[in-house]
Amino acid sequence: MRGLAALILIAVLVSGCKGGAPLPTIDALPQEISMSAETAIAGDMASRFVEAMGNEKPLSVHVSPATDRSGEALQTALKLWGFPVLTEDEKAGAKKPVTEVAYGTTAFEDIILVRLSTPVITLTRAYRTNLEGAQPATPLAVARHR
Repeated sequence: MRGLAALILIAVLVSGCKGGAPLPTIDALPQEISMSAETAIAGDMASRFVEAMGNEKPLSVHVSPATDRSGEALQTALKLWGFPVLTEDEKAGAKKPVTEVAYGTTAFEDIILVRLSTPVITLTRAYRTNLEGAQPATPLAVARHR
């Protein structure tokens, strides 16, 4: 009987314990990013892309996906840096090699994770955003694929 009482007491005490802190999750719904923040992020990522590519500047690029606001902001920023940015139709008819640029943003808690990737390099950085723009929250991570 004492063993049963001890077992019940332990079960009651353990049932009140929490299983630990919840694991962080990526937001199911996309976080709204202001256009000024999109522009600031794209401008920073484009300038870092130019730095990282150095003398290996591609002749022309195609940004994918180019249909959302972040893709459009990156296209504009790359054009300002002198990159010919081709549409899907222009890419199909191009006679010179076109570098594919994959670009995306993901909201994670109060941070925006950004990734710009080509066949030879991937740039990743996190930003804190507000209505006026965005500030880098982490150093730039550069991975070369050679």
